[in-house]
Amino acid sequence: MDNEFIELFSKHKLDDEIAREYIEILFEGYKSKEKTYEKGGDFIPHNIIGLYYYYINKQHVKIIYDKYKELYIFNESRIEDNATLEEQEGIGEVYDYISSYDFSKNKFNIFLESMRIHQLLYSKCFEKSFGGGLRTGSALLYNSDVEVVPAEEAIKEFNTYILNSDKIMQELDETDIFHYIEKCIIMTTNFIRIQPFPDGNKRTFRALLNLMLKKKNLPPIYVTIEEKNIYKQFLIQAMHEDYDQLIQFYYYKICDSIVNLDIKYEEDYQINR
Repeated sequence: MDNEFIELFSKHKLDDEIAREYIEILFEGYKSKEKTYEKGGDFIPHNIIGLYYYYINKQHVKIIYDKYKELYIFNESRIEDNATLEEQEGIGEVYDYISSYDFSKNKFNIFLESMRIHQLLYSKCFEKSFGGGLRTGSALLYNSDVEVVPAEEAIKEFNTYILNSDKIMQELDETDIFHYIEKCIIMTTNFIRIQPFPDGNKRTFRALLNLMLKKKNLPPIYVTIEEKNIYKQFLIQAMHEDYDQLIQFYYYKICDSIVNLDIKYEEDYQINR
């Protein structure tokens, strides 16, 4: 079905204004029906993402991230039960970094950016050296039946991304936008599963996912407190290699961000069409 969307979007030329109107209409339909998390159960998110990716002018990324920090960044701490005040401040540093990240000027490396994000997450803590350090002991994924691999295995798997990042990103960039999103979700979920850091893995790799979405000019996603339980349910399923419902969940979340961080604030952004 993804190929049908790609073909549809490639055949038609819409201007920014018309594409925004279509997105608003589709989003009203999205809100009026119950969400379907089964694969192929709801293609409204594909349409919204496709319209946004192919047709919307994106000249205001900094403002989108400012809106994200103003309206939604607190969710990153609310969905984790053990986030300290210092870690909450660190999340702000993480998203300042993502907001200012310029892919045209930086050599993006999956491993190194993960380390940098984790370092910033703990940059306001008393023990700053904790940030960016890989775990040496055992780890648990609380409230789940997922068995975390030993530290040596986690570090070995994670280290492979130092040398292979360029190849992985090249292969990702050669796919269509839907496969790009899905492969990024699967990769960051697998990072959460192996738990390379002693703490803060979910926050770190949700931020890495947002950085990788930024590479395609997609806005950062957020999980609300009301969605906390279903997100964690789908995350656990995905760590057992059943990714479909988590991917569909993220498709909905990308749509939420497209509308709530961009489309709603069209006049504020004063886009030059």
